[in-house]
This record gives sequence, C-alpha cells and structure tokens, in this order.
Amino acid sequence: MKTQIFVASTLYGALTLAAAIDGGQFGPAEGTRRVLAVCTNTEIPEVTTPLDAMRGFETLRSRWDAVISWNEEIYPYHPSMWDPRVEDVPMWRELLGMRWGLARGPLELVVESIQVKPALAFCKIFREARITVYADGLMTYGPTRNDLPSDVFTRIDRVLYLDLIPGLLPLLLSEYRVPSEPVDPHAVQRVFAEFGEACRPALQELIPPGFPAGMSGAAMLLGQYLSSIGLLTEEEEEALHLRMFESAVRLGFTSVLFKPHPSAPQSFTDSLVTRAAELGVQLLVLDTPLLAEAVYGQLRPVVVIGCFSTALFTARAIYGIPAAAVGAQEVLRKLRPYPNSNRIPVTICEVALPDLEGAGFNVPDLLGHPDWVRGELTEYIAAVGYCMQSGRYPQLRERAVAYITRVLPELDTRPVLRMHFKPDLLFKLSLPGAPSEAEMGALIRANRAKPIEGFQLPAEPTEEELSVDSFKERLEVGDVESARRIGEEILKKRKPVDVLIGMAHIFVREGDTEQTKRMLSLAAMARDDRAMIWIRIAEIAALMGKDGKALRTFAAQEALRINPESTAAARLVTARGARRVVRSMETGTN
Repeated sequence: MKTQIFVASTLYGALTLAAAIDGGQFGPAEGTRRVLAVCTNTEIPEVTTPLDAMRGFETLRSRWDAVISWNEEIYPYHPSMWDPRVEDVPMWRELLGMRWGLARGPLELVVESIQVKPALAFCKIFREARITVYADGLMTYGPTRNDLPSDVFTRIDRVLYLDLIPGLLPLLLSEYRVPSEPVDPHAVQRVFAEFGEACRPALQELIPPGFPAGMSGAAMLLGQYLSSIGLLTEEEEEALHLRMFESAVRLGFTSVLFKPHPSAPQSFTDSLVTRAAELGVQLLVLDTPLLAEAVYGQLRPVVVIGCFSTALFTARAIYGIPAAAVGAQEVLRKLRPYPNSNRIPVTICEVALPDLEGAGFNVPDLLGHPDWVRGELTEYIAAVGYCMQSGRYPQLRERAVAYITRVLPELDTRPVLRMHFKPDLLFKLSLPGAPSEAEMGALIRANRAKPIEGFQLPAEPTEEELSVDSFKERLEVGDVESARRIGEEILKKRKPVDVLIGMAHIFVREGDTEQTKRMLSLAAMARDDRAMIWIRIAEIAALMGKDGKALRTFAAQEALRINPESTAAARLVTARGARRVVRSMETGTN
C-alpha cells in the first residue's frame, strides 16, 4: 500500500492540499493511506487554536484517513525548533510508523516551507520518501531562502502552488530544476466554496442582519500584525490600519469590515472604532478565528484592502473581488535584511495592485493583462530574486542585467526601484548603474556623516534586522559573524531565550567557556517552557566536555523533574560525553 503524509500548519494550507487531492494531483484514494500531520508553529502553540479545531475544517477531514497532532508527538519541543538527532532517526521512523499505522511500501511526503523545520525534520525522519513541496502564498514566487541538504533536494519531485497570478511562475526551488505545478483551479473553486458554506452559520451569527453584502456596498480591511515580525512598530501598524480605513471612506464606503490578525493587540481595533464613530461610518470588527476567505464567500465585499497579504490575491483570483494596497511601498522601504522573504510579496503588491493613497483605481488593471504579467512583472521579479540570492540563482543574472539596464532611466521617476537596486547592492554584484570604487568610497563616507536615502552600510545591523528571526536565520545558514553582531545588539536591550541559546552555541564553538556559561545562566532565568530550556542548556553544556559536566547533569535533572517523561533529558543525565552531541550539532540538529 502507498502512504502519503501531508504536513500543514495553517487552515489555508489544508484547503490547498484538499483541492490538490480533489483535483487528482495525488492519485486515486484506492490503495493509498493518507495522514495529515497538523503543526501549530505559533510562538506559543498552547494558546493557539490548531487548524483541525477551526471552523470549516470538518468539511476537509474526509480527505485523510488519519489526522494527528505533530505538537503532541514531539512535546515539549516546539515544531519550528525540534530536529531529531542523527542516531535517533531510525527510532523515530519506527515509532511513527507504528503509531500512525504506516504500511510498508511507497511513501510520499508533502510539506510546506521546505527550508526550515518542521519540514526538514519530517524529511530527515522519512528519508526514503519522495517529496512534494506545496506553497500557498506569494512567497512561492520568490527565491528559496536557504540551501537544502542534497539528500533532501534530490528527492523533491514538484512544487504545488495556488495560481494566484496566472502567467507568473514560482522561483521557489527552480535552482534545483524542480518543476512547478498549479493546483487545479476548478478544484480550488469547489473546495473554497464548500469551506465557505461550512462557515456560513457562524458568520450569520457574527454579521448583523443590516450589514450590507455584495454590491450593496462594504469594504473589507485585512490586518497582518506586521509589528510582530519587525517590519513596522505597533504605532506604525495602528496608523496603517487607520490609513486603510480612511482610504475606504474616500472611496465612498459607509460600511467597513475589519478582520484583524488573531494575535494583534486590542489597541489596533480601538483606534479604528473611535475613528469610525467620528466619521459616522458603520464598522464591523470580526476578531473570531475565521479565514478571510470564509468572509469573502459570505459577505462578498465590494473591495478588499490590505498591505501585502496573500488574501488580497485569493480575493481577486478565487472570488473575483477587486483588491487594493495601502502601505506596501512604506514596508518595502523598511525591509531588512535585503533577502527578507517578504520582499517578493511586498514587491508584487506594490507594483500590481492599485495604491489607494496614489492613483487608486484610476489606473489600468495590470493583472488583467497577461502580456504584462509574462513580461514586465516576470522580469522584475527575476531581477529582484537574483539580487536577493545571487549565489543561488546565477542563471538569472543575464535577465537581471537586462531589466536593470532598461529601468535605469526610470530610477528618478519610480523611487521604488531605488529600494531594490541600491548603489551598494549594484556595486557588490557588479550590475549596471553601479558606482565606481571612488564613488562608492565617497558614498560610504557621506553616509557615515549623514544617512543617505536608498544607501545602507553593510557593517552595522539596522533596527529592522535586530529581531530574533533575523538572528536565527543568520545562524541557520552559517553566517555566524552576522548572527553574532545581531545577537550582541539584541542582548543590549532584551534577553530572548533563542538568542541566549544561539549565542551560547557560538561561544562554545569558539571555546569561550565563561561566555557560554554566562549565556546559559541568563537562559535559565527565562520564563518560557522550562523543561525545553533546561534540555537545551544541558545539550550545550555537553559540548563543553569536563567544564560542562556538572551543568549538563543539573540541567537535565531539572528537565526531568518538570517533565519526568522526557527521554531526551534522561539521556542527557547519563550521557558519558559530548561526542554524539557535537556530531548532531555539526549536522545541523538540536
């Protein structure tokens, strides 16, 4: 019997998988066992509703023979951090095979976000499986963020994606010559319609009877909580929502629905409520855990307004609802570091959607012109993608050179181009329009005296870079020097556990025992998941040899005291040395 394991962290992803199954893209159900592994990857999974408990999931459940919780399988570890040790992989494969009822025979693994955990953990455990990567958002159109191990990329057969921008092909994994395949659009329409019907009773309770639906006139605003990922401050994001609201009012709407991000603070909503009352506009805040797509099907808003959410494009592509952007250019100006995975989604929204603070809908519908998508947009994305990951995509250089050469005369009339094709970047990559060495030196000196718009000194991390995610990303790809700089700056202001543990890894590699112990001591005072912290401390202490033996034993015993069922802690209590921990560390495991 053939087995297929699907891994999903969002309800949107589960919808994508259901549509692909219905469209026949995973073969017939007969003779195949299908398992859905649900991962909750939020910062605090315990307070987040898992996707299989959200409204509408019951309509999807029948596509799988079993639905399991990955969080429960690996507790107390976090899915985005845990990775099995090399020597434990056979044990995990055997254990999960028994628990999930996996028969011997062909195995297919279907994962999202292949560059990071938990996808990489699944690929490591099920090392005999062929791999399908599915992508449901605008990041699909951008470059792969990290290099993949050869034993992973050689097993990837295809990239499945929602064709949200017909004519634009994904860059994701194209450097490995992995073909991309759109999910059957008819199946997508059917699954989303079925999902919307399942959510209708809940929405009828939440939406007042008098609230206008369809062409009678409501605008819908999408919140993204960009401050949580360091793209905006909370004050800037609150102001952005107000700008979206006022843009809708300028368009003539007297009824507006706001769907905030589930994790966003209440203050974001309070300021909108106050402003709506001042203007006499009917505002409906929908803060229940429902997908925006469920609202589209029930309410049929006249327009959807956001910053750079994928939901803007599902509104247009799946429901035929016009979408517009507010603030995309502002986010693009602040985006750091340059290869930030959000760069392509923001770029697409900025160039392809009407800007309600600019010309608005008084511009041609660019996405409605296939020649523009296949030509201008495709080459623009290829050029930016090359600048983001030039080492990984050398085959895009010729196209990048051609595009930049063509738009150089437009740099003054299209300021957004300067946000991508900056003088320092052009100089570094030897691209058209790059300053000479003398001019570059002058720019560096001038920037040190007074910062120049569109120019960034590479040596110092910016405020936008000073995030835990940026630190972890640099450490993951082996850029230890940058990670250390960013980590040191973060620790001047706050003491996140992930940064303390990461810095301890750096110091132990350098043989700096005192600094390693200092980082671990600070981590021990954190209030996060105590068992997991003590295990991580014990693992690093094991790397210190004799100097860390006492700390390793103490930390592992503390982890066992908190969670007596932790096999990882039990092994660390009795570990005889650091050899196996060093080996797992060198192979990129925790």
